Amino acid sequence: MIEEKFVFEGNFEEAEAKVKEAMPKAGFGVVWEQNFTEVVRNKLGIEMPKYKTLGLCNAKVFYDLYQRNKTIGVVAPCHLLLYEDDGKVRAVLGVPEEYWDEEVMAEPFKKVIEILHEIGFKPPTAM
Repeated sequence: MIEEKFVFEGNFEEAEAKVKEAMPKAGFGVVWEQNFTEVVRNKLGIEMPKYKTLGLCNAKVFYDLYQRNKTIGVVAPCHLLLYEDDGKVRAVLGVPEEYWDEEVMAEPFKKVIEILHEIGFKPPTAM
């Protein structure tokens, strides 16, 4: 897995709002989201910490990847996991290695990391 991990100083709602505000300004839409906390609550009646995946997409990057690998939709858009753990908001940005295309993905991946740093997401060791 090609991944970057982060910790956010603040609450979950603030972290999510900052991502949703900043990504479109940089050309990455939040095209879907999956709230696993609600799924578990609704299906099993169990409360768990906040745990949500946001699907980040840049249409040009997706199309370039699609041209090179027709099965890219298995992992696209790029997944950003936000979750609560030990009183902190954590995030993971990841792409399975078998779908990683250095030529097309490296620059946008770095751009998303830069945006996350700008809005307050830091490497876990920096906290």
